[in-house]
Amino acid sequence: MSANTQEQSLHIATLLMRPLIRLLVREGVGLAELVELSKRVYIEQAAAQLEDEGRRITDAALSTLTGVHRKDVKRIGAEAPLAQTERRRKSLLDAVMSLWSGDARFIDERGAPRALERRSTTREAGAETFEDLIEEVTKGVPPKALLDAWLQQGAVALDDAGRVRWAQPERAAGEELQSLTRSARIAADRMQAAWEKQSGGEAGHFLFSVRGEGLLDDDVERLHALVRRWGRRFSDRLNREVTLAQARGRRTGGAQRYSFGLQSYAEPVRLEAWQLDETASPRQAVAAQN
Repeated sequence: MSANTQEQSLHIATLLMRPLIRLLVREGVGLAELVELSKRVYIEQAAAQLEDEGRRITDAALSTLTGVHRKDVKRIGAEAPLAQTERRRKSLLDAVMSLWSGDARFIDERGAPRALERRSTTREAGAETFEDLIEEVTKGVPPKALLDAWLQQGAVALDDAGRVRWAQPERAAGEELQSLTRSARIAADRMQAAWEKQSGGEAGHFLFSVRGEGLLDDDVERLHALVRRWGRRFSDRLNREVTLAQARGRRTGGAQRYSFGLQSYAEPVRLEAWQLDETASPRQAVAAQN
């Protein structure tokens, strides 16, 4: 692989990793855990590549392909396959809520999680605060950052006195992560489809994308509305077809998995020089089918 293609590959990894790392930081997953997982996935995929190429799968070959030390290759190879060891990790929110609801320092006389002052500097003698609660669980994440995120998610709320109280932690910990899991599966399928398309795989992996830059807020809202209306109609129709196809597959032993995803997304961007020049021609939106 040339230096240019390596650089492009790392750029792709950066684009994919940014939202993932944002989630891991918020959920208290440290770098060491991600590094260990990365080693396992590297070895898994290197083994698949060797198998596809008809080559022997050895510790030396896996180490050479991945850069993972041979002793780690040997250790990971002796463990259960990744798919068999996947489990739901206790999130930072789960850990905090567990302590808040079970530790005598953070519950009231009825045994319920009590409302907590936000900062240790404002606490009364013997009254633990939200900041104390967070630092009992982790010292690597600023309490204010967690508070802001959990307020937005609805996991916690502020009472009239400005104290932090429980709201709907089960919704924030459960429904949101389940939704992100579904989105991650769709994103992974799209990436796999793009990979197979570029690698000369079988036809049928259809990828469509439409991108635009320098749009007005009103136009973005109009585009979102179009996708909500048309996307819902198409998704409902497609879902009915998939449901019927699943029923046929169950009767006759179908072995294919199908995936389709649609998103409408916009974010502010820093304008380039050409966009600030009133005499410049506007850039055209690009619609591409890969």
